[in-house]
Amino acid sequence: MKETVRNIIKKYVNISCETTFIVGFSGGWDSMCLLDIMNKLSKEYGFLLVAAHLNHNWRGKESEAEKERCLAFCEDNDITFISDTLAEGTKASELVAREMRYDFFKRCAEEFEADAILTAHTKSDNAETILYRIIKGTGLNGLEGIKELRDLSGFKVIRPILNFSRKDIEEYCIKNELYPNNDSSNANTKYARNNIRHNIMPAIKLINPNIENSLITLADIAAGNNKVINELMENIEKQITVGNKWLTQNFLILNSAIKQHFVYKLLIKNDFEASFGKIQEIITFISENQNSKTGKTLSLTNDKWLFVSSKYTYFVDSEHYKKIEDEVKVSCIGTYNFANLYNLSIEKNTEKPEKYPKAHEHTAYVSLDKTGFNLTIRTRRNGDIIQPFGMQGKMKLKKYFINKNIPEHDRDKIVLLCKDNEVLWAIGVGLSEKLRAEATPEYKLKLEAL
Repeated sequence: MKETVRNIIKKYVNISCETTFIVGFSGGWDSMCLLDIMNKLSKEYGFLLVAAHLNHNWRGKESEAEKERCLAFCEDNDITFISDTLAEGTKASELVAREMRYDFFKRCAEEFEADAILTAHTKSDNAETILYRIIKGTGLNGLEGIKELRDLSGFKVIRPILNFSRKDIEEYCIKNELYPNNDSSNANTKYARNNIRHNIMPAIKLINPNIENSLITLADIAAGNNKVINELMENIEKQITVGNKWLTQNFLILNSAIKQHFVYKLLIKNDFEASFGKIQEIITFISENQNSKTGKTLSLTNDKWLFVSSKYTYFVDSEHYKKIEDEVKVSCIGTYNFANLYNLSIEKNTEKPEKYPKAHEHTAYVSLDKTGFNLTIRTRRNGDIIQPFGMQGKMKLKKYFINKNIPEHDRDKIVLLCKDNEVLWAIGVGLSEKLRAEATPEYKLKLEAL
């Protein structure tokens, strides 16, 4: 087993004394086996090995005792140990647990600047996952099962014991005198995967004793077919995507099979569960909101949403809703840094430009005769107003953004040049009439991202 683990890891990471590995370590049979193998390899290479233990805090003293046994094993074997405990009241569900674990692993990888995160998924886990996805109504992509390598926010997640069954793991632990934790919740068949493991798989084995290998073979066939499909999809995707966004109307004219495949790929890429029901829910939501100018959002998780407007469809997360709180005073010409994200330059202008910038651009030629300086660079606030370019009256900034079809989650990101509560330039959206230059503009304004 050690040689197999070594060879799989070497496919993705250069193993040396400068390498750092994070191993997800629950203390159960699978993770105990993997950590022990990695500990033996660390003696050969001298790399840093970190055991990452997340206490889900579902079973009180039992969970705490498991954590202590994990710590003791690491101390006895000179392995760096790091742990965290979920807050009481955290929802006891498989999906939440999975999200919390990977968030924890990512934080550990960031702290130790790890080269890879290793998880102890096995052939048995893979077979159960494939069966679970079949039961849930997955598409062809879902039949590929657990991948040997996946990306987690830029970190490699490797499954080095994916070719070994649960029986292989147990034999290794017994032979090497390891004493894993026995998580009592693993016997609770209210959880779908436990039900599959303890009830459904044994029943299927009465029909096909070799069901695990059969499911893995199915995964290999699906992977081959998907490779062909993905090559054909690349050309289609170019027609409907702009960066990380998809053109809503272009998406909707695709046939239903291509829509399903496209949504599935995006769900997997963004680490969402990709059941057939979820795929259909998303397609229906896009169809129902295809005429929305400012857009609608569909909640996917606690901090991630799907945004749909008549123009674009894309995923947003909590980062999109974070308001920039900085405020910078502008008293004269010069360059002003805003939130360490942008520089706004104000310089004298002596010539009439051949072509005035469009409203969505980040450059403007203006007059400050009506406003003077003593301006402020900031983001929106309650009570903000604007006199849109070419109009006599003023309106609330919120209504102005709605008229300009600015999505709600983008409004707090827009940089504003203001005079008190009056917006003079919503950068990238439009100018106020008060900055209109009747002849040669006195000033050139330009916002540049850092």
